[in-house]
Amino acid sequence: MKRRVALVVLIVAFGLAWRPVIRPGLQATVIVADIYSTALGHPNAAAAVSPPPRLTATAERFAGAEMRVSWWRPGWAYHHPGIMLVNGATSAGNDDPETRRLAEALARGGYLVMLPEFAFLKEGRFESGATAELDAAFALLRGLPETADQPAGAFGFSIGGGIMLASAAHGGALAHADYLAVLGTYYDLDTYLASVASLSQPRGGTVEPWPADPEVRDRLPAAALAAFTDEADRTALRSALAAGGYDDVLARLRGLPTSMRATFDELSPRAGWTTIRPPVFWLHDANDRFEPIAEAQAAVDARRAGPTELTVSHLISHAAPLSGQEEANGLGFWLVEISTLIGVGLSVLRAGG
Repeated sequence: MKRRVALVVLIVAFGLAWRPVIRPGLQATVIVADIYSTALGHPNAAAAVSPPPRLTATAERFAGAEMRVSWWRPGWAYHHPGIMLVNGATSAGNDDPETRRLAEALARGGYLVMLPEFAFLKEGRFESGATAELDAAFALLRGLPETADQPAGAFGFSIGGGIMLASAAHGGALAHADYLAVLGTYYDLDTYLASVASLSQPRGGTVEPWPADPEVRDRLPAAALAAFTDEADRTALRSALAAGGYDDVLARLRGLPTSMRATFDELSPRAGWTTIRPPVFWLHDANDRFEPIAEAQAAVDARRAGPTELTVSHLISHAAPLSGQEEANGLGFWLVEISTLIGVGLSVLRAGG
């Protein structure tokens, strides 16, 4: 009799834990296993326990901009939670192998994945109206029959993640996402530019050196300058970026004319951070040389309407999974880091139902 009671209790406990804990835990494990088994050059472990996703492509128009949209659908059932991926500034666009690998992994984990190819991100430029394009794309995902009555969120990488967060502050569809996740992004375009220009970042009340990658040192200031057509505005921005130290550059950027400030504020999550209500899951490389980790810490320290969860990982390199050169760190390193990433995935999946 006692054994029967114990069995019933176990079954009931399993049933109660299935949706909030066990199911998302298994999904998170499938997603992380899919990403890292292929990143390390091993056979895809997740493919053995999940059917291949269905891949399609469509042409869509969002806020007046035409673009290609790639879709990954799970290989079973019809209704699924939705997730929109937002690339970083990659010239490969939707053909970026890291993004496609993640999209497939998410679809194996049960998501309907949408990947719009935003031209301004593919070309590495800032664009007025960028936030409107992202919001319109997410509205389409939210309105699909397949995602009806299902949770939907968005996951942005690098600079695309920052623009995604800024878009969520504008009160549109993204403002009502079930969650927002970002990987290696920025919080404030002013402080980000100041860090790149001065090769330093604020940490623990002081300013410390930050070895920005040469690529971001070349591309970010150029993208900021290209956002303005008036030569007087461009001259003012060049002068601010050449001011020297971090504090000097930041002060000069914050003192730019109101017309220029409108562009910086539109693309800065900081400007509307207090109004963003969805939970934000922020994953950042501990040694990121493209976006300083000070950006992530500033977001966590700033109060807003919803919760912010920061996870610092040593198993990613900026916005991509770390490849096999880190295997020498030993089994303990991998167990801790993989468990951390599965934990992040579990948190996101639970937030997304």
